[in-house]
Amino acid sequence: MPIPVLVGFSTPRAWNPLSALIRWMTRSRTSHAWMLVHDSLFERDLVLEAHSTGFRLVSLARFEKENRIVALVEPGHPIGPGLHAAAAWLGEAFDVLGLFGIFLALVRRWFVQGPLKNPFPTGRALFCSEAVIRTMRAAGYEGAKRLAPEATTPAELLEWLRDDP
Repeated sequence: MPIPVLVGFSTPRAWNPLSALIRWMTRSRTSHAWMLVHDSLFERDLVLEAHSTGFRLVSLARFEKENRIVALVEPGHPIGPGLHAAAAWLGEAFDVLGLFGIFLALVRRWFVQGPLKNPFPTGRALFCSEAVIRTMRAAGYEGAKRLAPEATTPAELLEWLRDDP
């Protein structure tokens, strides 16, 4: 039986202005989303994440040295089948412009209620929750079609996963 891929949520252990801003604007304890996979070849738990250095795979032990895990969620639908798509993104750039777009959309939301729309969607670069949602969609996770990859914050993704049966 395959080991499930979990979706993780965290915040940096050291003070980080971007994380602090994301947590403040989303009123959440988390500022980062990622996937936890178990690699049977290396016999290690690995974190698959969109990092400032690009989309990468790093050991959970190393990840935990710099990050405080806020939540680990087993999705209601297996997302392991989407890892083949995610593997193709390894090394892709971090989506700084897309992250800035979410920031602008969050500011807009304070003044005008309504759906969050990212004014700067990009095709190849990824930010954290976008990578998780794209992997969920690649796995055929039916409910993930309701999530906008370029506009869903880690806090919104965590809430959605906790509410999803």
